[in-house]
Order: sequence, then structure tokens, then C-alpha cells
Amino acid sequence: MPALRTPHLAAPAQGAVDPDRDEARRWLQEELESGDYRLEEPWWLRLWRWVTDRLPDPAALGPLPPWTTWVVLAAVGVAVLAVALFVTRDRWRTGRLAPAGRTGAVLDGRRRSAADYRRAARAALQAGRADEAVLEAYRAIAAGATERTLLEDRPGRTAHEVAVELGHVFARHAEQLRRAGDTFDAVRYGGHRVDTDQARAVVDLDATLDAARPELPGERRPPLAVPS
Repeated sequence: MPALRTPHLAAPAQGAVDPDRDEARRWLQEELESGDYRLEEPWWLRLWRWVTDRLPDPAALGPLPPWTTWVVLAAVGVAVLAVALFVTRDRWRTGRLAPAGRTGAVLDGRRRSAADYRRAARAALQAGRADEAVLEAYRAIAAGATERTLLEDRPGRTAHEVAVELGHVFARHAEQLRRAGDTFDAVRYGGHRVDTDQARAVVDLDATLDAARPELPGERRPPLAVPS
């Protein structure tokens, strides 16, 4: 239920210490119309009000056929639906796919080797099971990093934690790791579906990291050769 603010009646005019019923009703009406007493409306109701306020006044258009009202309502409904779909698409593109609090362990259930996860990811990708390919490929990333002692063997590590921790040793691929982790959470815990290109990106990232040399903390890169 929306929050309700209690009106504060304006002080009576000087000398009117005991107003009659009509005077008290007038004070209350003036207070309500002042704008201090209002409902905190949800966003969808404010959007509906904003759209309907911009529709032409039916009285100014003259007599209209009965079906016109349904056409107008349908147009307004389509506009509201389009806004909702746009917001959902924006959340998808920015990676905020899984509902708040809906995350969990990457390596849940029976543990397998990174090679097993990797083979399962490639088989799923070839068979067109994009969602499964994403899950298995990201598990291969986590399991492979654990086998290489780049990650501690800690149960319950989330996709976000894998991305952050591996981002320190694979700095060039930190952004790809973040996107892959978001995609994993979206599929595993958010109920979203992905396409083949998104799945292939995670599978390719696993292959890249498996062949990449990690940059360990404190490691210094050789200086660039200066041409003579």
C-alpha cells in the first residue's frame, strides 16, 4: 500500500477559535489542495498518468465511435509495454541480469576436472545448447584456475568472486571475465537464455585463459626494447 502522509491543517484565522462544520471542511479542502497531502505513487502509475495527461480531451474531439476508447487504451498499453521491454533490454546489455541476491557457487554439485567441464561445454555448444555451454565453460575456468593454484580450493566461490580474483592475474581479460561471470549468474540463477554467440564467447575465454600465462602479484614485466 503506498505511503500516506497525514494532512496538517492550517491554523485558523485570527478570531476564529471555534469554526463551524462548513468552515472546518473548507480548511481541510484547502490543505488537501495545497499539495502537502499526497500518495507516493509507483513508477508505473506515474507513467500511465503522464501518458494519459497528454492524450487529447475527448470532449474537444466531438462525438466518437465507441471503439475509439479501446483503440486509445490499446495504444497506451503498447507504449507502456515498449518502455518495460526497453528497460529489460538495457539491463541485459549492462550485464545486470540476475535478480538481486540470486547468486551462488560456480562449482556446485559433484566436482569434475577442468578438462571434463571443458569437453562438456564444447559438446553442448556444438549441439546448440547455449545455456549449458555457458555454465560448463565458466566452471572450466574456475576449475582450471584452481588446478593451476591460481585460485584457492574454496567451496562456495561465486561467479563474481571468480571474475574478480582471476582479474588480478589475467588483467588483460578482466572485463571479459566480468561479462562471463554475469552471464553465468544470469543463466544459472536468473533464468535467462543466451544465444550461440554469447556461449561461444565464454567457451573461447576458457580456452584463452587455459593457454595464457598468468601475471602473478609482484611480477615485473621486462622493459620494452628501445630502438637504437
